[in-house]
Amino acid sequence: MIRRLDLGSVPPLRSQAIYHGLAAAMAEATPDTIVFCAPAAPYFCVGYHQQGAEVLDLARCRREGWPVYRRRIGGGAVYLDGSQLFYQVIVHRSRAPVMVERIYRTYLAGPVEALRRLGLDAALRGVNEVEVDGLRIAGTGGGRLGEAVVVVGNFLFDFPARVMARAWRVPSPSFRRLAREGLTRYLTTLRRELGVTPTMARVTALLAECYEATLGRRLIPGALSAREEDAIARAEADLSADAPVPGNAGDSLRGLKIAGDTYVREHTLPTSSGVLRLTARLRGTRLDAIEIGPRRWRPLARALAGSLLTEEALLGRVVGAPEGAPLVDALLAMSRAAR
Repeated sequence: MIRRLDLGSVPPLRSQAIYHGLAAAMAEATPDTIVFCAPAAPYFCVGYHQQGAEVLDLARCRREGWPVYRRRIGGGAVYLDGSQLFYQVIVHRSRAPVMVERIYRTYLAGPVEALRRLGLDAALRGVNEVEVDGLRIAGTGGGRLGEAVVVVGNFLFDFPARVMARAWRVPSPSFRRLAREGLTRYLTTLRRELGVTPTMARVTALLAECYEATLGRRLIPGALSAREEDAIARAEADLSADAPVPGNAGDSLRGLKIAGDTYVREHTLPTSSGVLRLTARLRGTRLDAIEIGPRRWRPLARALAGSLLTEEALLGRVVGAPEGAPLVDALLAMSRAAR
């Protein structure tokens, strides 16, 4: 048996504090739990190993009224709002698989199956990328918190790529432009895939059925205990105290994961012709898009776009171009850094 908690629309802070608090309150006798909820207002959340001020424009977030929290599990900065259904799996470590890959395979099988039952060609790619036809449709994360193993994720019913792109702290307009275009191209939503937006109640019910089918355990509706409510309140206080604040942020982003094997990276290259700014979107083994500054280098950028990320292929695109060889070396280094 797994306890099912349908918590509905909850404040942004509580939407993160729930699984932190349940993990803190977890003991061997505590029931394994799956939570379904959605944030009542937009906010941003950064990973445990990130510094919010380096990833996000915190002053803009404050002006727009977007809270920013730092969770205790890894991953990148994400925009979250009421058009996303959260699923949060909290199980005692003694009842969870040991290997990270198997943990994700076990607890993301339900979401993948739910998408398939909606008629979508969904698959788990790599360790924890939930995709539909090669496009990202869900954010996922997980880790060990106290005595609990936690796997969290969301279904994107809709997603405002421009909002996400506006909030990033980026080194150049080119970086923001390529990142925003990457989100638009390689991230998808239920509305985009289905042509209509299903109700959250329908998707929640379907996801619960699929968890029962993939885990082989019944989901029984339950409620939070007083001890768990106290733990969630403490988690809210801790997350609030650790919320990033504007200040001396250091360098802005130089690399950003968009989805799966898609990254945006930027590099400055000193040359005899002056300093070049290379901004590239890398997708798998290809140079998906590139911008080179100053403007006079645009023809070379057009020649490079779409090339395979191999020395031979890139050099073939820059034959006779000044600074071609060091530019290719820089692109290959950016590709290696993105892996």
